[in-house]
Amino acid sequence: MTLEVVPSPLPTATAATVTELARSAAHSDGVNPLSEHTLLHLDGEHPGDAHLLAYAGEPGSSELAGYASLGPDGSAELVVGPAYRRRGFGTALLRMLLDHGGPELRVWAHGRLPGSDELAGRLGLTVTRELYFLRRPSEPVAAAAWPEGISVRTFVPGQDNSGWLAVNAAAFAHHPEQGSWTQADLADRLQQPWFDPAGFFLAVTDDGSIAGYHWTKIHEDEGDEPFGEVYVVGVSPDHQGSGLGKALTLEGIRHLQDDRSLSSVVLYVDGTNTAAHRLYTNLGFTTAALDVQFAPVNGFTNDSPSNSAS
Repeated sequence: MTLEVVPSPLPTATAATVTELARSAAHSDGVNPLSEHTLLHLDGEHPGDAHLLAYAGEPGSSELAGYASLGPDGSAELVVGPAYRRRGFGTALLRMLLDHGGPELRVWAHGRLPGSDELAGRLGLTVTRELYFLRRPSEPVAAAAWPEGISVRTFVPGQDNSGWLAVNAAAFAHHPEQGSWTQADLADRLQQPWFDPAGFFLAVTDDGSIAGYHWTKIHEDEGDEPFGEVYVVGVSPDHQGSGLGKALTLEGIRHLQDDRSLSSVVLYVDGTNTAAHRLYTNLGFTTAALDVQFAPVNGFTNDSPSNSAS
């Protein structure tokens, strides 16, 4: 086993290998091990990111067995190829994350597979956050009822970037990932093949300011059937409690349902966001999977057992 830490960005060929490793794990496990955020940061210029690579032999001369990402805020993810599990690669990568991330480390486990819980427990990590993955069949929903003084239009790239970022930051001021988006984060997504401004709805006031938004996404290459996503819904604090969030959610779902090829609509909601979770449940969404975030408890030492791995 050979381990190395590579600063951002990864070489293009290495980024492609990591992406393929993640696809292999997703095919085996039924859940994507790396988030969109991590995949977008593989070969981009994102100072402060670190990429941890585990090889079965020497770097560059053998197959990549595992990968972990570590952001400047301590957020991390890791994946081990199906053929290399139970051989110490997961333990080695998590130890490296703990060494580099320290007490601020927060490791996401998508789908909460049994091996993730086992590995985290052995190295002294505990669940500190939950993220629910919800799904509903592509069935009709009610028409949106807009609050007085609100109209809806679609996002105009270039024109709306700064205004949207300001509302997003305010709406998710206490959200550790979504609320910290920058111009670069937005630009990364606007350049993706899946981006379609026709599915990015803005609720605007009479003076033209953005009161809220619903950004939808269509997944066409992640399974047997394409599906839609409530990518993110946000409402300015000045307009929260007015019913705008529900109206925006309905508008986006109705847009996705116009595409008859979509089998379902999915979304993610934080476990602490009980109001949103209740709204989505009332709209017919049910839990399909659970992501959890692990963090160190009572410190960490390299004396922890390491004779097995996920």
